[in-house]
Amino acid sequence: MKKVWMIISIIVVIIIISIGGKLFMDNRKEQKKIEIEKQSVEVLKKTFADIAKVKIERIDYNNMTGSYRIVVTMSNKEGKSAEFSYGFVENDNELGVYGLVDEDVQRKGETLSKVRVIFSDGMEEDI
Repeated sequence: MKKVWMIISIIVVIIIISIGGKLFMDNRKEQKKIEIEKQSVEVLKKTFADIAKVKIERIDYNNMTGSYRIVVTMSNKEGKSAEFSYGFVENDNELGVYGLVDEDVQRKGETLSKVRVIFSDGMEEDI
């Protein structure tokens, strides 16, 4: 009887450790994704003028190229917005290829003021 309880206890401990490890790894992946999103918004600010708000709709990672494809809805200070995607490589200072949807919203230049960012997880921050 004592042996059975010992085996059950060991199995329960292994299950708890496995679940904790999985949650930890998932949290690290989410933090990494948010860090990439922040970096990409910094580069977006250096590429386009008069950005007021950026909502990150989706982010996908390409294992073969090591790059990200990010879909955003970007609004300017006049309230106009455009949804488009762009390529981004971690720690790069330029955007990859991006779709030009609306030249009024996607004006070349630099945004020096803070931009309201809504991340893919729903969290918001001014960058």
